[in-house]
Amino acid sequence: MTFKNQIPEDQRITLRNHYHKMLFKDIVPWWEKNSIDKELGGYFTRLKRDGKPYSYDKDMWMTGREIWMFSHLYNNYENKDEWKKIAKHGLDFMLKNGFRDDEKMYFRLDRQGQPISDILSLYTEVFASIAIAEYWKIEPSDYLKHKALQMYDLIMVRLGQPTDTPMLGYPLNAEFHLHAHDMVRLTVAWVYNDIWPNKKYEDDINLSWMSIVDKHWKPEQKVLFENVAMDGSIMLDFPEGRLFHPGHAIESGWMLMEVAEKNNNVKLMSTAIDIILASLKHGWDEEYGGLRYLTNYDWTPTHNLEADLKLWWPHGETLYALLFAWAVTGRTDIKEWYEKVHDYTFSKFPDKKHGEWYGYLNREGSSVWTAKANGWKGFFHTPRILFRSYQLLNI
Repeated sequence: MTFKNQIPEDQRITLRNHYHKMLFKDIVPWWEKNSIDKELGGYFTRLKRDGKPYSYDKDMWMTGREIWMFSHLYNNYENKDEWKKIAKHGLDFMLKNGFRDDEKMYFRLDRQGQPISDILSLYTEVFASIAIAEYWKIEPSDYLKHKALQMYDLIMVRLGQPTDTPMLGYPLNAEFHLHAHDMVRLTVAWVYNDIWPNKKYEDDINLSWMSIVDKHWKPEQKVLFENVAMDGSIMLDFPEGRLFHPGHAIESGWMLMEVAEKNNNVKLMSTAIDIILASLKHGWDEEYGGLRYLTNYDWTPTHNLEADLKLWWPHGETLYALLFAWAVTGRTDIKEWYEKVHDYTFSKFPDKKHGEWYGYLNREGSSVWTAKANGWKGFFHTPRILFRSYQLLNI
C-alpha cells in the first residue's frame, strides 16, 4: 500500500523537526554519555535521574535492545562510527557473558559478567537475536549469521506453545495462549526478513498477525485479550483471562499496520486501526488524562497493583500508532486523538533538567520513580518510536 501521507505538509515538517530534536539532541546523547561501561564492558542498565548508576548489574534484555537500537540507527539513519562502536561494545560483552552452555541466555549479570538470574530467558533471547542480526548488517561475519540463525530456530519452537503462567510467577491449572508470543515472533521475523529476505520469515510474520487477529482480537467486545485459550476462546473464569493491556494492544496495532502497508492488505490495515482506537478509548483516563497501564476488559480488579500508573512506553507506542493511522487515513478523529496523546506525553514524560524521559507516573501524572533506567526501561521504546515517527514524517 504505497500511500500518500495525508498529514498536511506544514504540520508534518513541524512534527518531523520535533521528533528529530527529541531523539538526536536528547535521547541518543543521554545514552551515549551515561550507559557505556568503559572499564569492564557492556552497558549500565540501572541509571538514576542524572544518568549515574545506582546498581552495576547488567540486564541482558536491555543490553540486546540497546545493541539493536544503535545498530538500527547506524543502518537506517547515519553510518556514525560512534554508534557502531557502542553497539559492538555491548555485543562483545553479551556474546562473552550472556549465554549459557545450552545456548539459552541469562537475564541478569553482575558488572563483571557473572550470572545473577536466568529467568525470562526467552524474551532476553528475542532481543539478543535481533541485536546480532542487526549488527551483522554493519559487519557481516559467518559467526554472527550462524549465531543469529541458530537463535531464531531455538526461539520459534517455544513461541505459541501453551503456558500456564501468563502473568504470574506461579503455575495455574490452565493453559493460555499469549499475545506476547505473537508479538515477539512478529518482531524477530520482521527484522530477519528485512536483513535476509526469506519465505520462512514471511510465513512467521503471517502466522503472527493472523494469530493476533483471529485469536486475541474480539471485535464484538472491542478488546484485544492478552491471554486466551489455545483455540482463541475467552477464559473469563480466570482474572488473567480478562486482562486487557491497552499499550500492548496498540503496539501490536502499529505492527499490524506495517505488515498491512508492506503487503497492500487493506482489510488488515482497517482492523489494525480498529484495534488501536478501541484500545485507546478503553484505556484512556478521562479524569486525569494518559493511558492506564493495565485493565481488565470488564473493569474488575487486576492482579497488578500498578494498573493505574501511566508508563512511558505505552504513550510512545500510541504516538507512533496514531501518527501512522493519521498519515494513512487523514481522519479528523484520529488527528484529534493524536494531538491529545502528544500533548500529554510531551508535557509529562521528558525531564527538562536532566534529559531523557521519566518512566512511571501516578494516575494524576506526577513522577513516582525518577530513575531513567532499570531492568525494563532502557534504550529501546522511546528511541524506536521517535525514529519511526521521524521516518514516517519524511514520506
